[in-house]
Amino acid sequence: MSDQSQASGPSQLDLLITDSRLLDRDGRFDIGIAGGRIVEIGQVSTSSAARRIDAKGGLVTTSFVDPHFHLDKVLSRDYVGALTYSEAFARAREAKANFTVADVEARVCKALDLAVAQGLGAIRSQVDVDFATGLVSLEGVMRARERFSGLIDVEVVAFPQEGIVTDPKAPDLLREALRMGIRLVGGLPEFEANVEDQKTHVRTILDIAEEFDAHIDMHCDYTDLPHFKTLEMLADMVIERGLQGRATADHCCALAVYPDDEAARVIDKVVQAGISVIILPIANLQMLGGNGITPVNRGSSRARELLAAGVNVSAGADNMYDIWFRFNRMDPVDTAYMTCLSTGMRTNAEVREAFDMTTSRPARLLGIEGHGVDVGCRADLVVHTAANLVDMFRNVPGRRCHIKGGRLVGGVEGSTWTAR
Repeated sequence: MSDQSQASGPSQLDLLITDSRLLDRDGRFDIGIAGGRIVEIGQVSTSSAARRIDAKGGLVTTSFVDPHFHLDKVLSRDYVGALTYSEAFARAREAKANFTVADVEARVCKALDLAVAQGLGAIRSQVDVDFATGLVSLEGVMRARERFSGLIDVEVVAFPQEGIVTDPKAPDLLREALRMGIRLVGGLPEFEANVEDQKTHVRTILDIAEEFDAHIDMHCDYTDLPHFKTLEMLADMVIERGLQGRATADHCCALAVYPDDEAARVIDKVVQAGISVIILPIANLQMLGGNGITPVNRGSSRARELLAAGVNVSAGADNMYDIWFRFNRMDPVDTAYMTCLSTGMRTNAEVREAFDMTTSRPARLLGIEGHGVDVGCRADLVVHTAANLVDMFRNVPGRRCHIKGGRLVGGVEGSTWTAR
């Protein structure tokens, strides 16, 4: 522990968390918070705090970050559901035809209520911008984002789900979204009819990103079919244009079914391009996996190989009760837990890595500064009843409190009972 963390803090604290455990440190600590920042960690002597939380020996961690979600579609399954991803794409237009700005706003607010309660401090949302929804979904999400200012940070990706070649209206709609202040442009090249159209899709997205000095966050190798090579396509074009470090690839499921030597070649290109990768194990576990009775290729890419190569790999939840996925409750602990299971992470270090894939790694991806539990860091924290990561992943009954900017903004509590 640094000398700074032991120094005495201000006499007046906004919040004092007592008797907490921290990752990577032995013992129990008090955490003093003032002005939205952590100002003291140790045995805090001040008796003057506007609010106190007794952690009772539970962990205090950084808040969670979900780097890939489709907020505009949450809670829309009642419009139309689907059993396979191909069916979902075919029926998506039917669902979006029912969307209104008010409807999107209301559904997103319900989702963000859950997210804040569960400890999500930031979320990056893909939002459809295409001929079927126009800018309706985008406007609804932006209204909800404004309503939750100070509770959760919402970053938006303008996402042309209906393609670029197949949807000639998409490029102008994307440009309009970027003029509205959106700083990320997405893509889904696999939606196109052939390889040449996929290349046109990626090329157009990179053109628009360069035109507006935006970053790229693209669905790549979305399916578990090995003949798709859109991740490699993105990496090649990023390198050719000198856009290293400005692109993120989502899903990357097909990478898992490439022959090993081919996968190694593509991963090397991903490293050269400085591409970050987001896996989506919760939704992909159900949606992908072949057409037979026995599921295979569960949609977690080659997470451990990517991590070993030095790629920043994060994990997101993707969907909640919508066209693609019928479950989910906006709980990032579920995402971390399912990341462990789907990627075969077994050791203590790997359990920690799965946690980092839902906290520090996506925070780095989103450019969130001061994300940690140390003096000077932003007071964006979660207080858990669980005393360690294993108990957290087990979701043992108890309390979880979410602190954003030094203010208690939400929480959940579970309990058990028997007739014994």
